Amino acid sequence: MGFLNHRKKNKEPKRVEKYGLLFCLEGNYTKIIDRIEALFQDKPDQEINTNKTNYYTLRNNDMEIVFVASGLTKEKEGQQENDIKDQLKGVQGFVYSIQTEHVDIKRNLLYHLRQCKGFVQIVFRFDSASAQETAEKMQNMVSPVLMVAEKLQGVLTFGDGTAFINSKGQLILGQKGNTKLEYYMPAEIQPDEDWGKGMPQETLDRKERSMAWLKEKRIYVSPWLPFLCEIEANGPARTTREICGRAAALLAVSLYSECRLGEGMDYEQAKEFITPVMERFLVEEFLSPKEKNYLENPESAREEQVQYSWQYENLLVMEWALGLVDELPYPDNICDVGRTVRVLHPFDSLEEFEQGVCVRSYKELLDAADLIYRLDWACVDARVMGMKAPAGLDAGVVMERHHSLFWLAGVDACCAWDEVDLST
Repeated sequence: MGFLNHRKKNKEPKRVEKYGLLFCLEGNYTKIIDRIEALFQDKPDQEINTNKTNYYTLRNNDMEIVFVASGLTKEKEGQQENDIKDQLKGVQGFVYSIQTEHVDIKRNLLYHLRQCKGFVQIVFRFDSASAQETAEKMQNMVSPVLMVAEKLQGVLTFGDGTAFINSKGQLILGQKGNTKLEYYMPAEIQPDEDWGKGMPQETLDRKERSMAWLKEKRIYVSPWLPFLCEIEANGPARTTREICGRAAALLAVSLYSECRLGEGMDYEQAKEFITPVMERFLVEEFLSPKEKNYLENPESAREEQVQYSWQYENLLVMEWALGLVDELPYPDNICDVGRTVRVLHPFDSLEEFEQGVCVRSYKELLDAADLIYRLDWACVDARVMGMKAPAGLDAGVVMERHHSLFWLAGVDACCAWDEVDLST
């Protein structure tokens, strides 16, 4: 029995009043009320009354639901605006404080709430003579509120405000960190039509492919991130020799670091160990200035050695770009170091190395660079929020791939290895 056809059955009811809040993306209270009215009126396309109040009342017999809208883009400057901001920040702070094992759901709920520019106070009033009647009527009255939540892409909370509900009435996250969902993807404010205006179609398509992949993996990434402007017609960005040389340099610094860290070798022993690699692939020609300084410094700090030991991840990307590895695995674990090193064993010289590889198309490199950029944003933003990276991603692996793929794709005017911009 729904809200619109419910009838009172009790002879001596008392007036009951209960409350809820709906947080929504829309920040203009007039538009919020317009959308609510459109759900329940016979002529939803009627002309908008710009002088209307910020509330709408839905009635049926003794039952009444009052929606009172507030938003940041329609209010006057002053205390009222501050109160709205405080309300929005307060709910974000409360969600942030919830301890839960469902970190991905919590993070995405925060992304949803961070985009909210308005909220709707909901007042339920009805007559009831028993707890059972109260529960039944509340259950019936929630149905139209869920319709409003769906229309406004909102998040609901009832009563004490400690449980957050989606438009299907499912628990997203409770005060105790519990949920009824396997995953949660936030609603979002999409860029307007001018966003990306003037960009080549292949750039727009590339972003769409990346976003579709991210959605499939249930990884939220802001749709407002900048575009990668490089296009296929201007490629390739690097020659086969450059990529082979970079792979060899990465192999050398990685092996050197492993010798210092894992094998306990001193400077001279480690340098002697990598000498065959240096000579075989003419590595000296391809080392970046920072890499040269590192290999020539007998007193390098352990932290620096650890940093350079991560270059195995970059080596794996180079091997993929050279067609020596079929695919880059999902970046949730560090690479198999032994296997990565063995890939280059068959080659006895740089010339043989160059002749034995086939560089992937520039389109593949650009696609991979676009995707890793958005993945790194997800990892960095999670770190800023004090949370682990989403969907099991290893933030360190993602960052190293970002470095390699941006270099391979020639992002930012084909800058040198030491100058690749990893900002997100």
